[in-house]
Amino acid sequence: MFGYRWFRSALPPAEAPVTPTKPPIIVSKPIGVGPDDMDHFALTDGFEDPVQWENTIHQAFKDAEEDEAFADVLRCNFLEKDLGASFQRFQDSRAPAAISKLLGRLGVSLEAPIADVGCGRGHLAFAINRLGHKNVTAMDPNSEWFTGTGYLKSRSDHNVKVVNSLDHWRDHHCTFDAVVSSGTVHHWQHIPRIAIDLRRVIRPGGYWLMISEYFANTPREFLTALNNHPTATRYNSYEWAYPASAYVDLVQTSGFLLAGVIPHTYNGNEFASYSAPNDPGVTKWVDENLTTPLGTVEAFWSEVDALRRTNAPSVYLYPQVLIFQRVEV
Repeated sequence: MFGYRWFRSALPPAEAPVTPTKPPIIVSKPIGVGPDDMDHFALTDGFEDPVQWENTIHQAFKDAEEDEAFADVLRCNFLEKDLGASFQRFQDSRAPAAISKLLGRLGVSLEAPIADVGCGRGHLAFAINRLGHKNVTAMDPNSEWFTGTGYLKSRSDHNVKVVNSLDHWRDHHCTFDAVVSSGTVHHWQHIPRIAIDLRRVIRPGGYWLMISEYFANTPREFLTALNNHPTATRYNSYEWAYPASAYVDLVQTSGFLLAGVIPHTYNGNEFASYSAPNDPGVTKWVDENLTTPLGTVEAFWSEVDALRRTNAPSVYLYPQVLIFQRVEV
């Protein structure tokens, strides 16, 4: 009871008005009918096994021969059969230079130890190593040829260290100045548990760049995303889309702090595998306020608040990059 009385005393008076410039938090909606689309949603399991992924990608290559639209999906995600072409296309994209520039802005030098976590084929680790980052590690428990690090390990034109053993990975205590992950976290079936594992390898004050994640900020967005996912619907691969705020809350409870956000449309989506019209106003403001008080993090949480009042997501709720910093607990 004491705790409850103290909590109530800390709240504003019940009659305090809602700030008039904001709509109220949404507390009611039409109840709809049942069963509805969510009741019929079926993609509630899915596999993540490396060997099964490798077998699946071989089937995907065959399917792509008969389906040009699906072949384009594989190419867009750098998953086509021609591994050399896939690596070259990613290296020639805008993303590697954008990531390298962002690391530099955060004080991460070319000599600093960096890890690409959940690297898949290892495009990103390879590309930033070729840009001059000298101490790069690519980590993925999948060592297969097409879906894991097998091809990367076979190349002799880089000095990226490859780690496939989770036990070996966990020996890297407080090693890295920064880790990057790209399109990875939505595959984690327990985000906080794996985030804690990841935090152990980052030095205090180091950064985690979470790039190109899979977002759904409303129930309808979730259903549309999953029911149209090309590999989940075809092969039952594990995929899950989360609200941007869910990623942040789960990661922050694991010993990180959101330090900056690069929103959708910033510089024409240079961090993403797809382009978007550049919004010069957004780009200029983000460049000036990336990690400042009342900057991009404030803008992100303001949009989270607005979503709860208007149901209208905007650019910060589909971020290209969430920048986390390892902080004390």
